[in-house]
Amino acid sequence: MVAMAGNSRKSLVCYCTSALCIALSFFCLTGCEQKNSALSDNSRAGSNDTGGAKTSGGAQSGLDDEIVLTDIAKANAKIITEPLRLMKYQKEIKTTGEIKADENRVFHINSMVSGRVLKDNVNLGDVIHQGQVLALVQNTEVARVYGDYVHQKHQNEVQIRQLLSRLDLAKSILDRTTQLANEGIAPQKDVLAAQNACDQLSIEIKGVREHQTHLVSETQALLSAYGKSIRASDEDGSKIDNESPMVAPRGGVVIKKNVTLGDVVNSTEPLYVVADLSSVWLDITVYDKDLTDIQVGEIVTFTSDSLAGRTFTGKIDYIQPLAGDSTRTFLARVSLPNPGLALKPGMFGTAKIHTARSDNLPYVPDSAIQHYGGETFVFEEGAANHYHKRIVTLGDRILDGFLAKSGITGHEKVVVGGSLALKAELVKRLSPEKE
Repeated sequence: MVAMAGNSRKSLVCYCTSALCIALSFFCLTGCEQKNSALSDNSRAGSNDTGGAKTSGGAQSGLDDEIVLTDIAKANAKIITEPLRLMKYQKEIKTTGEIKADENRVFHINSMVSGRVLKDNVNLGDVIHQGQVLALVQNTEVARVYGDYVHQKHQNEVQIRQLLSRLDLAKSILDRTTQLANEGIAPQKDVLAAQNACDQLSIEIKGVREHQTHLVSETQALLSAYGKSIRASDEDGSKIDNESPMVAPRGGVVIKKNVTLGDVVNSTEPLYVVADLSSVWLDITVYDKDLTDIQVGEIVTFTSDSLAGRTFTGKIDYIQPLAGDSTRTFLARVSLPNPGLALKPGMFGTAKIHTARSDNLPYVPDSAIQHYGGETFVFEEGAANHYHKRIVTLGDRILDGFLAKSGITGHEKVVVGGSLALKAELVKRLSPEKE
């Protein structure tokens, strides 16, 4: 009985202790909720007291892109505003260009006949001149023409000598017959027959000599097709020439060569490809957004890192009507004079197209331009001490600023002094310090 009474007293004590702990936890939770409620009320009250939180510099925030300064803060920030001014701007398009050989000035040199190359006089990249002999090719056709000429020439010479001999005899007979006729011994008809024989022989000699002249002309025409001519050393026929020279029809640079000494060549494959680089093509890449601003005849300037400090100028003479299949870009072509052959095919550089389009664009000085968060903006002055952020798109750089392509019209009054202070106030608002 005594043990049971002791156990009852211990259970009672444990129960009372547990009840006390529960009561204390309830009072603590209730107190915390009341404190948090009070803090929340105080926060709401504080936010409604002034209608806007003032920054440490004296700026009062309103709209997200608006900064409002007190007179003191404006003076401390040294705010200066100026009206924008418009500047006339001729649009220029900057792109890339590649130098290429003018295909109208590229020509191929073939051998007139099939044969073995006996001499090769030029190398790839050499500058050649009009009339220069590039190679000698063995030519059996030249040998045949020379042989026929010598054979015909000798036959004509023999025939002329025979006719001259017969003419001398006919003249002697004519003289004798005439003397006998004058003495009354020979009839007059014998004189006429002797005279006729002399005339016929003279006509034959004249015809053979004319044939000789025609033979020389014909042979010269045939040989000229192979770059040859009749030489005095060929008259006797002791040595028949069988070489055909390949002569450059015009000057240029050898850009391709398909022949070496000893090769057997034919008349179908070009042995040399020559380009006249005194004028070259500049092929310019044009994107579709710029295509409407480009016209034939507009001035283009070209510069290349390979030719530092030099500028080449020409005019657009061709615009590709269709876009390229793979690049989806267009091509504009310029013919550039190339003094000293400084421009080489395959050379890349920067091309600047001076278009005929001109606009009046707002000029924004550097002191007014600010950047933050990937945006470029200026601050426009509105009402007194009110400044609005205006996002702008800048174009080409002019003097100590830029031309604005969008965002402003040119009639605004912007901050040109103290804009950095306004940017700092804007950044504070976007990224407030943690208390």
